[in-house]
Amino acid sequence: MDRASYPALLRADTERLLAAGEGRLDRPVPTCPRWSVERLLGHVGRVHRNAAGWLRTGGRSEIPPAPAGAAVVAWVRDGLEELTEAVQSADPHVDEQTFAGPQPASFWVRRMAVETALHRIDAELAAGEGTTPVDTALAVEGIDELFGVLLPFRALGGAGALGGAGSAGSPAGSGKTMHLHATDPALAAGEGEWLITFDADEPSVVHSHAEGDVAVRGPASDLLLLLWNRASLDRFDVFGDAALLTCWRDEVTI
Repeated sequence: MDRASYPALLRADTERLLAAGEGRLDRPVPTCPRWSVERLLGHVGRVHRNAAGWLRTGGRSEIPPAPAGAAVVAWVRDGLEELTEAVQSADPHVDEQTFAGPQPASFWVRRMAVETALHRIDAELAAGEGTTPVDTALAVEGIDELFGVLLPFRALGGAGALGGAGSAGSPAGSGKTMHLHATDPALAAGEGEWLITFDADEPSVVHSHAEGDVAVRGPASDLLLLLWNRASLDRFDVFGDAALLTCWRDEVTI
C-alpha cells in the first residue's frame, strides 16, 4: 500500500470509531474486558499522541490523561490532528525510530491505521449495530505487521504472545504450521496467503500457498480480526488441526 493511502484510512476509521462511541461512553467493550467505550476512546487518543511524539522526537513522550466524559471525543479528534501533522512533517525517505527499533518510513502511520481500525471494530461491537470490514489492503498489511514486527518484538522483550517457549499445550516452539488464505477477489495470487511456523524463538512467516497443520480461509479483514481475537471461528472455513487455533486464541495477549 502506498504511504499516501494510510492517512485517509486512519481518519475514516477514527471518525467511524467516534460515531460508534459517541453517546455510548458507559457501554462495556466486549473485546476489551473491563474497558468502557470512554476508556477505549481515551486509549486511541493516547496512542495517536504517542505516535506523534515518536515522529517528532524519536522517542517516547509524556502523554496527558484523557479527559472524562463527553470531552474525550474532541480530545481524540485533536490527537488525530496532532498525529496527522507529525506524519506530514516526517521525511518519507528516512527510517523512523520505533519501540521495535528503526523501521521503514510510514511505520507509524501504518501502525496507527491498523490500531485504529481494530479499535473502531471494538467500538462498533460495543454499539451493537454491526461492523464495517477493515480495508482489504490494510488488513493484509496488518497481518504482515503482526508476524513481521509485533510478535518478534514481544519475543525479544520476553512478553511472549507465542514468541517463546510457551505454556503447556502452546503451539510456540512446536514446529506446527498454520496457513491463512484471504479469499478477497482483489488480492493477487499469493498476496493474501501466509504460512506461519511456530518455531522455538518466534513464529516465522512466508507468503506461500502451502499445506499447514491447520488452514483457515476467509476475507482478509476477518483473518486480521481472528488473529487479534475479535472474530469467532464460525466465520471461517477451517481445515486440519483446529486445536492449534484454540491455543492461539487462548494464549495470544496482543
